[in-house]
Amino acid sequence: MKKIHATISEDLYRQIEHLVKEGWFKSQQEVIDQALRRFLDAHHPELMEQFICEDVKWGLHGR
Repeated sequence: MKKIHATISEDLYRQIEHLVKEGWFKSQQEVIDQALRRFLDAHHPELMEQFICEDVKWGLHGR
């Protein structure tokens, strides 16, 4: 497992804490894992298209 460090707003932190406190999730880590997984699943095609376009531009123009 890899670790990352991120800074979030107070509002997001409070929402995460509330979800854990109310028993919806076991930990802050679980909330963040689930949120990232859902984001990536929902945006996978768009992200792949963006990455491909960036690679093509870099290949054509060297930037």
